[in-house]
Amino acid sequence: MSSLCGWVPAHLGAAGHAESVVAAMGRALTVHSGQSWAAFHLEGVTIGVVDLPSGDRGGKRSAQRAAEPAVAGVGRHYLWMAGEAYASDGWIEVESAEQSRTLAFRQRLLSALLDHGPQAIDRLDGAFQIALWDGEERRLTLLNDRFGSLPLYLGSSRDGLAFAGGVRGVLMAPGIDAAPDPEALREAVSFGGFRLAGRTNVVGVEMVAGGSMVVLQDGDLSQRRTVRWPNLSNVQKGNSPDDRAERIEQAHALWRQAVARRLSGADHPGQTLSGGLDSRAIMAEAVAQGARWTAVTYGLEGCDDALYARQAAQAAGAAWKFVPLYEEQPPDWLDRRSVHIQATDGLIQLTDLMHMECLPALRQLDLHLSGYLGDMVCGNTFDAVRDGASLLAALPFSGSPLGWTVERAQNWARDQLSRLAGTPGYFTMFDHKLPQAIHRIFQAYLPWMRLRTPFLDYQLFAFFAGFDGATRIDLYHRMLQASYPSLFTIPEQTTGLPILTARWRVQAERARRWSARKAHPWLSRIGVDLPPRIRAYFDEETHWRKPDARRRIEGVILAPDSLCCDILGREAVTAAVEGWLDRGIGPVQVLAALYVYEVYHRDLPSFLSARGQG
Repeated sequence: MSSLCGWVPAHLGAAGHAESVVAAMGRALTVHSGQSWAAFHLEGVTIGVVDLPSGDRGGKRSAQRAAEPAVAGVGRHYLWMAGEAYASDGWIEVESAEQSRTLAFRQRLLSALLDHGPQAIDRLDGAFQIALWDGEERRLTLLNDRFGSLPLYLGSSRDGLAFAGGVRGVLMAPGIDAAPDPEALREAVSFGGFRLAGRTNVVGVEMVAGGSMVVLQDGDLSQRRTVRWPNLSNVQKGNSPDDRAERIEQAHALWRQAVARRLSGADHPGQTLSGGLDSRAIMAEAVAQGARWTAVTYGLEGCDDALYARQAAQAAGAAWKFVPLYEEQPPDWLDRRSVHIQATDGLIQLTDLMHMECLPALRQLDLHLSGYLGDMVCGNTFDAVRDGASLLAALPFSGSPLGWTVERAQNWARDQLSRLAGTPGYFTMFDHKLPQAIHRIFQAYLPWMRLRTPFLDYQLFAFFAGFDGATRIDLYHRMLQASYPSLFTIPEQTTGLPILTARWRVQAERARRWSARKAHPWLSRIGVDLPPRIRAYFDEETHWRKPDARRRIEGVILAPDSLCCDILGREAVTAAVEGWLDRGIGPVQVLAALYVYEVYHRDLPSFLSARGQG
């Protein structure tokens, strides 16, 4: 996917310097040699565009043409767009995702914004960043889609304003403070390894929330949300037989439409396929629409995810590949995760970097359809968030002595919920956990392939948001089983049974599994060898505690010049590290956050220096 960056110098006399700044941004943002790069310099602003190869052999000239801005008003207004759009029920016609990446579309988009203002994109369904420059007013406006599907970061200094699709890009601009943010570390060890709201790991750079407008004019910077989460005080409850069939038909039609829009133009589409429902739903519909599908599953050999994903891929007639985690041959699993720390700006903790271990298998795809947020859009995940305690449990709040106190966390949670004004409590997760934790996992694939998320289709999202959580999940399950029966009679990972299984059978299966776990040691003693069920697809407890891995992890976090120890106290950090490695005290995400924060800041100066030299 493409990404924008830019530099607005505080003084017009630094024109040549602005071009060199943005060139350095491009070098920092480019992850591999297959990406294209183009830059555009105007009086007062320089914009860069990083993109995937266009498929032709035009080289730099082709990249320049593909990223060319729309222009209006005899050179007054210029518009760049990164990403793509899939549909709109507003003022901008969208023919296809491919067409939305053309200059003709950018020209229509510019006209709509000039005629109607930022509300012109309120109903533009897509994953995009927009930069609009008014040369007469010397005003830069930045806009992004409502979910923040492409990350966007800002930094400013007395020298000017920088923005980019990665923290590292912003840090290439002069005067941006790259000093470690101690509060970022405290938040990370408090909340599952991630930070809150727009915080990054450095003092001088912040992340822009989804659905935002940033305006820079005359040295003044303003930022506001242009899209608000819906007030759902009158959601429909219940899924009675009288209206069930019609609702299932509506849901399926919207789902078909969402997948079709996002399959457009792909030659080698596919996905990461788990043992759950959402990725399977994508595969079911993509194959139904004739896509030649590739599914990649990663995890432990014999785990539930691998078992159910393989069965689903076979039922769909899709190609399936399994990638085992924790491979020991060089580069081993720890190296394969750590190599992505700078490219992800140190914002993905070490546990979640496991998702990058399958990248070599995914690189055969030109399109990845992600099941991101399916469990929230069509299910009831996080619906229990209604007060401060349930919000902290959902994040989750670790209670680690290295992080926030319980009192501070409770006060923060109550404050966040008080701001919702009628919007359900689970939308707090859209502002904190989802963009800072889960979303980043999938965004990490952006430099290698186009990434699209059918569950974030605006019409589908609005349809399911009109029901309460129990109705949503019942409707979703019934739609899946009615529309794709061969794939949804296969068990799903959560229960080990197919969806819509009677509750008493689910309870009976849980009791059977509990009994089997209790009986397993006794059966082993009498010579009955039954392989244990592998519920989780990962096993950090075993692999992090192996002598070589432990030595390397401890060596980073507890190094003599450890930044984590300087911020949090060596005695406290040592107790946390040894407590988990020796006795399993606390969540592994605390160690995962410490490790990445330390490696990120240790290597950041040399990374920036190398990119700045050209």
